[in-house]
Amino acid sequence: MGTVYFAKWILLENGDILENGAVAVSENRILSAGPRGKARRGPDDRIVNLGDSFLLPGFINLHTHLEEGVIRGIQKSGDDTFAAWTAKKQTRLRQASTESIKTSIRLGIRELLAQGITSVVDNSRLSLSRSILEEESIRAWVIDELSPEDPLQEKEIVNGAIKRCKEEKKLAGSGAGPYALYSLSPESQSELIKHKDKNTLWATHIAESAEELQAFSERKGDLFFQITRKRPWPYGDTTMGPMNYAINSHLIPDHALCFHCNYVNGSELEYLASINASVVLCYNYTREMGHKAFPLDVAMNRKVRICLGTEGVSPPGFMSLFEELYSLRSDYPHIPASEMIKWVTSNAAEALNMEDSLGSLSPGKLADIIAVRFAHDPDENPLEELLVEEPDIRLVVVDGEEVVVNY
Repeated sequence: MGTVYFAKWILLENGDILENGAVAVSENRILSAGPRGKARRGPDDRIVNLGDSFLLPGFINLHTHLEEGVIRGIQKSGDDTFAAWTAKKQTRLRQASTESIKTSIRLGIRELLAQGITSVVDNSRLSLSRSILEEESIRAWVIDELSPEDPLQEKEIVNGAIKRCKEEKKLAGSGAGPYALYSLSPESQSELIKHKDKNTLWATHIAESAEELQAFSERKGDLFFQITRKRPWPYGDTTMGPMNYAINSHLIPDHALCFHCNYVNGSELEYLASINASVVLCYNYTREMGHKAFPLDVAMNRKVRICLGTEGVSPPGFMSLFEELYSLRSDYPHIPASEMIKWVTSNAAEALNMEDSLGSLSPGKLADIIAVRFAHDPDENPLEELLVEEPDIRLVVVDGEEVVVNY
């Protein structure tokens, strides 16, 4: 027995909006998406009429730190440098008990689902989120975020991450990468990249802060001091910024996930596009931190694949891709909503090598579906409205299973 969902609007794979449509689901796959009268359904199928709802593919959040949910609410003061704030955050995290971290991870997953997020890429430094995500009703990839405090443990930690990436897991996928370009020696990063295959994700925070730019181009500043407290500066006598250094040192593999990238130029973005890398923006977090804004228009002109993440809950204090889209739509009104919605659906699916299974309501794809309601003006485009109204999540389906029901 399958289920057929009727809705006022359906977002089709080509970006068109179908009015009065239906999506038919059997087990964990989409059978059809089209006009109600042409919906594939059997005599025993369940019919769910969602009324004035908009059916969309489940949103894909390409960057979270679920383990940091336990320190929700910690804020960066105006006097803190970014390096000092990051160190303070990690200190607070070390002081938290394992059980409280696990509880906050579970709460974070429920928050994601309640916001219409059906797939998540989580960066894990404590190796606590993986086992929990394996048990939860959300599609998940876990990235081992490598940032050894003791340089003598670097080789062991890298080898452990390589081994975990090759192990069979219940998760949709896994991966590894340095927390940031400055977290591992160039030699260890090269070793990690050498073992990357098409089924393994590679990700890093890069060119995120002005302090990172200063460390690589001038070899001074608070971040440079923190990096060189326990080991000599391992990146040579360079005057290049972090992205330029990484490109010239071949430290960004094909199909990489690059988080933030605020301090980059057009030629660097063009290179990222050429290797099929994805830039993952955490727009509200970047603003809260006071970083320079990512050059979004330049990146789009260079055909860079743009995706979105929420970073974590500390700050901005929430994990909603609708909030990310709202802020971006407000600040970039010239970018159509039809383009922005790709950043959390089809673009994100491509970044995960899952474009054949996720990212659109297409026959044969996995049944990850959300239904939302919002205030609608009949004279307006509903997709444009969706990004600026307060959405009410009525249904979340992951792998054919209804995990949030409010219809």
